[in-house]
Amino acid sequence: MTYDRYLLRNFLHTFGVCFIAMFGLVAVIDLFENLDEFLEINGPKGPLSLVQLIVTLNAYRSILFLDRAGPALTVISVMTVLILLQRSGELHPLLAAGIPMYRILRPMIYAAIGVNALIVFNQEVLVPRVAFREHEIRHQNDLSQSQVESLTDHRTRISIDGDTVKVAERVIEKPVFVLPAPSLVSELTTLEAPSATFYPAKGNRPAGWLLRDVTYPPVAEISRNLTDRGREMVYVRGDHVFVASDVTCDQLFKRSSSFTSLSTSDLLQRIKCPAISLVSVYRLVLYVHSRFTQPILNVIAVLLTIPLMVRRESPGLAVDSSLCCFVLAILFVVAQGFQSLGASYVVSPELAAWAPVVIGGTMSAWLSGVIRT
Repeated sequence: MTYDRYLLRNFLHTFGVCFIAMFGLVAVIDLFENLDEFLEINGPKGPLSLVQLIVTLNAYRSILFLDRAGPALTVISVMTVLILLQRSGELHPLLAAGIPMYRILRPMIYAAIGVNALIVFNQEVLVPRVAFREHEIRHQNDLSQSQVESLTDHRTRISIDGDTVKVAERVIEKPVFVLPAPSLVSELTTLEAPSATFYPAKGNRPAGWLLRDVTYPPVAEISRNLTDRGREMVYVRGDHVFVASDVTCDQLFKRSSSFTSLSTSDLLQRIKCPAISLVSVYRLVLYVHSRFTQPILNVIAVLLTIPLMVRRESPGLAVDSSLCCFVLAILFVVAQGFQSLGASYVVSPELAAWAPVVIGGTMSAWLSGVIRT
């Protein structure tokens, strides 16, 4: 048990040092490259406010950095600990005592799984809360980075457009909603307002957008043009108009990549959403399967690293490290290749996501026989 705690402490210490070193380098480079931008965002608020802004942004970015670099840092930490153990000769007495190598390194495997669980928690809970907020703080003076990508609700055929979108606040600035005729209105109607806020479904109220202080057309004209089905989808209350739609804010902002910052439950809800196209649903299904398989691939990468770094008849640590990196690169290429095939509709999303797991698991089982005993 004492050696288990020692090995666990070494792994966690190495992972922490690697994370701080790499993220610190990223933060310093970002600070030097974007200091003028930070000064512009801060304005005349003073140095204390500037420091607070930089700390807040880097706190958000550390969460995003862990999501992207966490798996690689885990493998690097395992490799580093194994190199240090072999250089100091700590493994030989334990092997001479008849303890199997996998039993010796079991705490490190469990620790890698624990770090992987932390990465999953970070991805599901923290990233959805901070990803869009970090973007909005950083680009609050550059509205071109938050432009609305217009989208048509495939269920109601309502077209949604606008000037800029604030995903964290669920707000569109200067929205433009086009109601189709003759399904919802007797003649094509364009709604314009200073802002629109998205509200998720609650009770008997459907999900939709509340356009406050509609500027065009007059609300009386909107009410007059609505058809029977239109009155079920569009509600006029004073100068405000509520338009029922399942199109959310993040679907109007960088559609090709914004879904990667959502939680799995949100992704599953979007797949069921009738408002998006079948092409988007296919891409989301592929990504959801990939999200389920990624933690497994992370653990497989660790199980590949261990036998390659402590194999029998080793020619040296340099060769072992190079071979380990080469095998991991092959697994990465295989995973990316199947992702490309899935995105190109060559193979099904299920096969594209799970085939690398089968291949990687087979490789780790085969290589387990070369571990030092």
